[in-house]
Amino acid sequence: MTLELQNLQLEYELLKELLNAESPLGASTLVHTLGKKYDLSQATIGRKLMELDVEGFTVLEGRKGRILTEEGNKRIAFLERELQQKNVNVRLLQLLNNSGESALLDVLVARRALEREIASLAAQRATKEDILLLEESIAAQLKLLSKNMIPYEEDREFHTLLALTARNQVLFHAVQLVWQTSRDFMETAYIRRSVGSELVVDHQRILDAIAAGSPEQAEAAMVTHINQMIEDVKRYFAIKNREQRI
Repeated sequence: MTLELQNLQLEYELLKELLNAESPLGASTLVHTLGKKYDLSQATIGRKLMELDVEGFTVLEGRKGRILTEEGNKRIAFLERELQQKNVNVRLLQLLNNSGESALLDVLVARRALEREIASLAAQRATKEDILLLEESIAAQLKLLSKNMIPYEEDREFHTLLALTARNQVLFHAVQLVWQTSRDFMETAYIRRSVGSELVVDHQRILDAIAAGSPEQAEAAMVTHINQMIEDVKRYFAIKNREQRI
């Protein structure tokens, strides 16, 4: 569990303790429950409660302890949603960080589902400035290839520019989560170079379709691009497995 997630979980449980209590609670009571669970002293819990007071989520009732405010109730509902989403993200991150053929193929299948729609929308919404940025990205890729270098970051940049061009926040954040929590850009770029494929050829076809304003052709070009990556990954691991058996 990350420090951020642990802090959110602690705040949530503190507020829930106050919500479920029949009378005001203080640090001396909470140290016997949450203090043991999180290895916190009474003084530390007291400081946490003071922070909640400042935020307006709790209020001190004389010397009896604290009670929950209406804002505190709203905070509990927010934290429930936030923790649920973050726990989903943690599980996805663990999945994407797994190495090997199967995990990499799963990432590419997820990318195909998201990026085909991104390419279609990009063809409908691209401005002249968007096209120029995409052209510059491809030029940067070609420059590195001419130096016999693999354009890892430039590959990611091209796909990021496409997602921004699509102008759909939900799709952008969904595909960004896949990109940021996996290494597939680096791995697939290396794999495709190893088996003799070129990323830039696919990228140029996608850009041509977007520049032509054809959602159907852009979607098809993206699907072909990722399908080719999938086939290259399978071919690479097949070769690797054969070499290991020799």
